[in-house]
Amino acid sequence: MNIERSIFREYDIRGTYPEQINESSIKLIAHAIAIRCKKDGVNTLVVGRDGRLSGPSLLDAFCSGLLESGINVNNIGLVTSPLLYYAAKKSISKSGVMITGSHNPKNYNGIKMVINDNPISGTEIYSLISNKDIDQVKNGEIEYSDIKSEYIDEVCKNIFIKKPESLKIVLDCGNGSAGCIAPDLFKKLGFNVIELFSEVDGNFPNHHPDPGKIENLQDLIQKVSEHNADIGFAFDGDGDRVGLVTNNGDLIFPDKLMMLFSKDILSMKKGSIVFDVKCSNQLGSVIQENGGHAIMSPTGHFHIKKSIKENDSLLGGEMSGHIFFNDKWYGFDDGHYAAARATEILARSDKSISELFEEFPSSSSTPELNISVTDKTKFTIINKFADECDLEGEKITIDGLRINFKNGWGLIRASNTTPKLVLRFEADSIDEMNNIKGLFLSELSRICPDIDINLD
Repeated sequence: MNIERSIFREYDIRGTYPEQINESSIKLIAHAIAIRCKKDGVNTLVVGRDGRLSGPSLLDAFCSGLLESGINVNNIGLVTSPLLYYAAKKSISKSGVMITGSHNPKNYNGIKMVINDNPISGTEIYSLISNKDIDQVKNGEIEYSDIKSEYIDEVCKNIFIKKPESLKIVLDCGNGSAGCIAPDLFKKLGFNVIELFSEVDGNFPNHHPDPGKIENLQDLIQKVSEHNADIGFAFDGDGDRVGLVTNNGDLIFPDKLMMLFSKDILSMKKGSIVFDVKCSNQLGSVIQENGGHAIMSPTGHFHIKKSIKENDSLLGGEMSGHIFFNDKWYGFDDGHYAAARATEILARSDKSISELFEEFPSSSSTPELNISVTDKTKFTIINKFADECDLEGEKITIDGLRINFKNGWGLIRASNTTPKLVLRFEADSIDEMNNIKGLFLSELSRICPDIDINLD
């Protein structure tokens, strides 16, 4: 069976079901992962899935492929990616695989992997697909377990909040798998919880579970206003990303949320903080002003986790909403835990969450903007743009092309999870931001005239 090369991405495996990923192809992928496991002496994997409609059958087929390849399986069922990562951390093998399509459309699914406590790229697994050799003595064995209560108990022991009942919190789980954990966690923490779309439904009947898009947060904003809530959180389809809405109904971009976390952590302990290439220049300034060391990384949990490990960083974060706490937590991206840490900061302050964010420097910036292309052309386009772009400024090429100007910056890169180009712009004023945006789009039109530049 031929498997499409494009689904094996830089930091995970992701494609459409059943065209690119199905029960047959995922068994071959399981065989390749088994080979990679045995290379590291790993004989047991924790395996879970999110709430997508294709999840149950893909999980069964994947487990079957592992067992046939001699790998033992601990099946933890319907969970979020943070719970899978937590279960892997707690296991002897420090290894796990999550069947998830994350925030992609409902017909997508895929795989996120950690082996021997290290993230594994999809490209590495692709190189093992055609390998037929595996040292197998007997089939693996399977067990079933539930990690939710243990996870909730440990988070509750990690978070310290006086009078949590005084805080009113809205949680929008977007019908993703966060619905099976986030409401129970925040109720156990003692908050006054108002739930939105906690029922897990892979059809995503209310809105798509992607908190990075403002259109997906309208229900949350309305509910925060309706209940006069103190704060609101939205999670993506597999719960490893978080979006925050203030008591005033304002969306806080994740790089500004990282400012709040950085200031708090650095007030207790000094060290480095990692952020991706899409984040604000203001974040680096806040980190440095509070005695930390700012490290810019390529986008992707694979790169952030790697940088955190290499630098023993206290915190990592991405503009997409992945937040990685490594000060007193485990260093993986966890939307539930990040939301709990934000409420912990709010609870010990005499200010509203809006007032807390007003303390940080402001600038004019766009959200993530996208241009639709194809998976086959997106990297070629970015390489051509980086080679031929005539704009003057400090050029950073760790992930696409980011150009720092005196009054702001612009970025264009290829998405690793969708057939899109990703752009973002920031400047000291709206006019300067729009000017930088115009310069980038004009250059893109000149260098790649065949692209339909329709931003979404």
